[in-house]
Amino acid sequence: MRELHRILSLRAVELVSRAATSVDTLMPLIDPSATFSLGAGDVGRPLGEGVSGARKLAEVMHADTYRFLGWDYMDSPTDACAPQKVEVEFIDSDARSVSSVEFSFEAGRVVDAAGWKRSFEVGPLAKVPVL
Repeated sequence: MRELHRILSLRAVELVSRAATSVDTLMPLIDPSATFSLGAGDVGRPLGEGVSGARKLAEVMHADTYRFLGWDYMDSPTDACAPQKVEVEFIDSDARSVSSVEFSFEAGRVVDAAGWKRSFEVGPLAKVPVL
């Protein structure tokens, strides 16, 4: 499960990266009927289906970095072709916004991506000395 989670999270990142640059290479990653949405504030926003929905998601997020959490639980066998979900955060550093998107996969292809865009604050902290 640990490696599957990592691979699917990276596939979601790859999808957003490709959506920003090349439409042709998106086809193998997305089911044609896949739905995409990204809410903001108190309003949900459907962005479309298939390749055009993926491109709109990348455009609206305007991300320059990503982050996803690791699978830090007991590693267990799983059916890689069964439906799976991963969550990835896409960060627009200039706008100080983060889009947290849950990607649903079936047989390794995205069938749904839904999330929410929010603002964030960041700043330095003093390190606590190690005893």
